[in-house]
Amino acid sequence: MHFSVYAGAVEAIYRRFDRALALPAGATDSAIASVEIALGVPPDSDLWAAWREADGSGACSLLMRPGFPTSYEFLSVAEAIEERAQLDRIVAGYEGYADPEPRDPRIRSGWFHPGWVPFAGFGSGTLLLMVDHAPAAGGQVGQVIAFTHDPDEITYVAPDFPTFLQESLRSIDADPEEFLEIGF
Repeated sequence: MHFSVYAGAVEAIYRRFDRALALPAGATDSAIASVEIALGVPPDSDLWAAWREADGSGACSLLMRPGFPTSYEFLSVAEAIEERAQLDRIVAGYEGYADPEPRDPRIRSGWFHPGWVPFAGFGSGTLLLMVDHAPAAGGQVGQVIAFTHDPDEITYVAPDFPTFLQESLRSIDADPEEFLEIGF
């Protein structure tokens, strides 16, 4: 699914509940190039295309992890770089980290890897969705993975960003009130 189609479908859900989704303008090419420079990863055509259309979602929920009731904000380019910098600062404290349960074989071991690019968050980095540019042998570049803090774990979400968007929209359609936090 292309990001513009996804964003339009989510906007329609917002309107159905008399709410507004006002996404910021897209990131500039120079801002997107800063991701490649700051994070040292090659361009990801699907995620980079999404940032060209909307540089984050501000305080609005835009994404939902399939199988979980939590909505996520789409990070701006600057927020993605900052989340990654924060992970880089604290990763040394997790040297020798071992998952409490065996990790999905598509994901590298360890608490964090520089090839993981955050693109969505909840709770100031407590929950992150990331595009994986450094998968394990069983995975594929571009797969979507999730970081959950306390207990810390990295889990597989989707084979790629477009598939993640389809699954996210399906989750939102199944429970829009939860996504929009209606009645909370």
